[in-house]
Amino acid sequence: MRIPNYAKQAAREALELRKTLPKSKQFGLSEEEANFLGITSGVKRAKQILRNYRLSKSDQKAVCSFYQRFKGKSTPKVEGAIKLWGGRKFGREVCSYIKQQS
Repeated sequence: MRIPNYAKQAAREALELRKTLPKSKQFGLSEEEANFLGITSGVKRAKQILRNYRLSKSDQKAVCSFYQRFKGKSTPKVEGAIKLWGGRKFGREVCSYIKQQS
């Protein structure tokens, strides 16, 4: 699946905003925090979205799973984390794409 420009823009904006926030207000886990917990980092995912042209099948499933967990939830930290993963529109698109492929 091709990664659209709007997803790259959302990830870029989230990374830039995250840098300006104090640690207590930052959204998403750093790569170090995520590695400690054994999960994927939103910061790592944002960097992946920015540098890649396509999303692998396993990454598509991870993105869709992430969006399903936060569907209907909205706090500043949740919104920031979702932007790290490409934004809500990208999450819906990935989940829809997976459904079409099955």
